Amino acid sequence: MRRDRDYMASSSTKDRLGADGLPKALDLSGDFRKYIGKQVSYATHGIHKYPAKFIPQIPRFCMESYSKVGDSVLDPFMGSGTTLLEAYVSGRESYGIDIHPLARLIAKVKTTPLEPGMLEGITEGLLAGIRADTEDNDGWIPEMPNREHWFKPCVLSDLATIKKHIWRLEPGPYQDFFKICFSSIIRKVSNSDDDSLIPEVTTFQKKLDSQGKTSYDAKSKFENIVRNRLMDSADLWRLSQEVKGRFRARPRVHIIGRDARDIALEGGSVDLAVTSPPYASAVHYVSVHKLEMFWLDLIKETGELESRVVGSARAYVDEYRAWEPSTGIRELKAVVDELRAKDKKAAYIVHKYFDEMGKNLDEVNRVLRRNGKYCIVVGENTFRKVRIPTYLILAKVAERSGFEVCNTFVYDVINRHLDIPRWNDSRIERDHILVLQRRRSPGGEGL
Repeated sequence: MRRDRDYMASSSTKDRLGADGLPKALDLSGDFRKYIGKQVSYATHGIHKYPAKFIPQIPRFCMESYSKVGDSVLDPFMGSGTTLLEAYVSGRESYGIDIHPLARLIAKVKTTPLEPGMLEGITEGLLAGIRADTEDNDGWIPEMPNREHWFKPCVLSDLATIKKHIWRLEPGPYQDFFKICFSSIIRKVSNSDDDSLIPEVTTFQKKLDSQGKTSYDAKSKFENIVRNRLMDSADLWRLSQEVKGRFRARPRVHIIGRDARDIALEGGSVDLAVTSPPYASAVHYVSVHKLEMFWLDLIKETGELESRVVGSARAYVDEYRAWEPSTGIRELKAVVDELRAKDKKAAYIVHKYFDEMGKNLDEVNRVLRRNGKYCIVVGENTFRKVRIPTYLILAKVAERSGFEVCNTFVYDVINRHLDIPRWNDSRIERDHILVLQRRRSPGGEGL
């Protein structure tokens, strides 16, 4: 599906530009629409639910179009690690960054092959221990706000028992596998509606509960999810053996620290960057998985992490009371002015989002090799009923960070049960792939 270079070679610069000033987008909907079911969740791609995933074929398309085997690929907003696994399968070394601790754990498990025989042996011992345990394990229940609102007493006890046996395993990749299996059942056995974006005890869920149509058997659900994930893990193991035979060396996967605005890599060390970044207040990434993170001991409270996430909706009056927007980007100014007329806080949140994305673009520019490319998968969303052409504004921000938009693609977003709709009435119908090429170092212009 390498239609990008043919497209660029067959069109003059003038013919390729659309009304928005960007290269006319080539529609890939027909290419991506055909991928369904196991094709988008093969191996460990479906190992844990995570909001707003892109299907694996999208980063694969970017890598096959703009890099070669043996190159290095960076995803600065890696989420659950889709890009990293695709890089591994296609023979590229990868680096992934995410500020969300559960995302880092999911990505680690998703990209770590485990020997099936050893994993099955540990599984049988673990499940037998859980089934036979009759002790009071309530000391393993974590502290969290409104704990009894979210979980029934019997569920808290069962989850505590499961947690005790997992936490007593030897730390390492096998224990991490079971932590992810444990995390996968938390919402399912909570009082929250499992279909809601963020944890919420809905009227519908209460009605199902009163009719006896819900199951809160945490031990059975855990055993079922482990059995299913064993098959996924075995698929990854088989895939890893194929990868080992196909390439001279098995590609390395690195999950590195800091965040997307401060990348812990040397300048000029990466061949390609591919990502699907967050939107301005579009998904409450911390809230979505807060119950899981409390049980996994990944957080003590949510506020500090929420304040550091790019696109956070958290803002305090002291931050925006005296704030006056300033930007030379016409499209951003129009959005901020419209929002400000309704809600100054909302305007501040959106302006801050693009400022932070500018810092990411500066950092990716720094770590890319000369003329390296950055593929950003993003569409448009709405906030306070104001349309935000996120892809277009990011393209303008990228130009200030030393990039040139050399190509664009577009495709229809289809719900493949991997995605969770964006927050704040921000369901996105079409996504763009912005292909940015590094032309110079960032000029420090800002917005």
